[in-house]
Amino acid sequence: MKTNEKELRAISLTLEAGEHIRSYMGCTYDLKQSSQKISLHGMLAVTSERIIFYSCTMGTPWVKFINYHHISLAKLDKDLSDSRGNITLINQGVNEVFTHLPSGDCIEGFVAVLEQEAGISCEN
Repeated sequence: MKTNEKELRAISLTLEAGEHIRSYMGCTYDLKQSSQKISLHGMLAVTSERIIFYSCTMGTPWVKFINYHHISLAKLDKDLSDSRGNITLINQGVNEVFTHLPSGDCIEGFVAVLEQEAGISCEN
């Protein structure tokens, strides 16, 4: 089973009744613990209810949930020379940065679904 399939299955297990995955992409998230920063590789999913990031980088599953009503700003920073990009979400006053990992999925398509589901406009 590919990593994406494992991660999607894990995210699916966290969904509430009636919640559906609308879009997803492989990405990294820098988790700040004390004075260190740990780069987690995982899957970011837009659902009908919220955003879910799942990683099993350190051998233990780690999940982050972000409710749409907690997002005050979304920003897309895209590198024009390749298909990488960052999505920054201001979640209850904290910058949450997810760095897209090119793997055939399209960051623009992901952002379009995020804007539609969350009811927000993503700045460039």
